[in-house]
Amino acid sequence: MLTLEHVGICAENTEALKDWYIELFGFKIVYDNKKERPTYFLLMEDKSMLEIYPADHTTEAASNKNQGIRHLSFGTDNIEKEYENLLKHNVEIIEELKVSPKGIKTAFFKDIEGNIIHFIQRPESLY
Repeated sequence: MLTLEHVGICAENTEALKDWYIELFGFKIVYDNKKERPTYFLLMEDKSMLEIYPADHTTEAASNKNQGIRHLSFGTDNIEKEYENLLKHNVEIIEELKVSPKGIKTAFFKDIEGNIIHFIQRPESLY
């Protein structure tokens, strides 16, 4: 059986990005290599993780429609609460909270390094 263990985010400032995810979402540090430019693994409630590791090169952030992996999607059972938390922290919103005709609620935003994050709340699971 395959599972998605973690998603890696290559960051210009790993400490600041780690702090941002912890402050906004309550993720927990489960690994810190304690180097000058540290790598962190952050644990989410569902036991999946984000790896935040140092970039050797910077690039312009791509839009959500460029080829390749372009956003992380976090499922939630209370998107309104999560969205209010984003607004409270002055997070850059790129698509405001909306509801599709099928009742799917979504919102898109960026973390402090320009990575696109997507909240989604489905009335029914896809599986």
